[in-house]
Amino acid sequence: MKAIFYALALTAVLVLATGCSSQSVVPFEPTSQLDYHDGYWVTLVDTGGPAPMTVINDLHIDATTNEAKVYAQSKILGQVMSPPQVGPGECTEDRNGETVCFHPNAVYLNGSGEELMEADGTGEWWVKHAWIIDGEGYDNCEMRPQENYDDCIWVDGVLLDDGLTIEIGGIIDSGTGAWSGNLRTPLFHEDGTVTYNVTRREPTNIDPNEGEIDLTLKNGFVLEFSCEEEASDFDNLIRSCPTGRP
Repeated sequence: MKAIFYALALTAVLVLATGCSSQSVVPFEPTSQLDYHDGYWVTLVDTGGPAPMTVINDLHIDATTNEAKVYAQSKILGQVMSPPQVGPGECTEDRNGETVCFHPNAVYLNGSGEELMEADGTGEWWVKHAWIIDGEGYDNCEMRPQENYDDCIWVDGVLLDDGLTIEIGGIIDSGTGAWSGNLRTPLFHEDGTVTYNVTRREPTNIDPNEGEIDLTLKNGFVLEFSCEEEASDFDNLIRSCPTGRP
């Protein structure tokens, strides 16, 4: 009897393994330099705690329409830190006991190819940042979880002169006209792999209590992401990572 049980269990495992491995991978076939942005990008950030924070940028580019969509999450030890896993109008407590509420840019993804505004128990909430490159921008709220998201700003995304780097940002201080944002660009390596760089650009000083106002841009954080062939929570498709160079 035990032999039959173990045989059935092994068969079930093999069937599951076959099912997972049979999912096809969408090949990377670039038609534009913008296609090198497209991918499931992951990086680790040292927060000073016992475990690093995993930051995911599931980035989708349509080079024919210049539409860019980033579905983002941050996790620690597999637990989603941002966005808070609550629906519109709801709040919860984070691991430190602080109140955090629904993120204004959050959408619920369950692999169906649709963005939902109500959880159905089969997916997770993700922060969505989407814009048209050299076109329509969007109201951006930083990914960090908060109780009150009162620091959101309108941002626009433009393609820089290199034809590859996307600059996304907006005015963060109406009094001084200070601008802040991110530079997003693929990085090409000699072995043919491609990583992804996100650099925060911010004014040197906009606080009069800290000295003279200086709107000269400086680098804030710099994150380098690696590509992983993971199924997107948006449409459940696995995309092949960018390789080579344009």
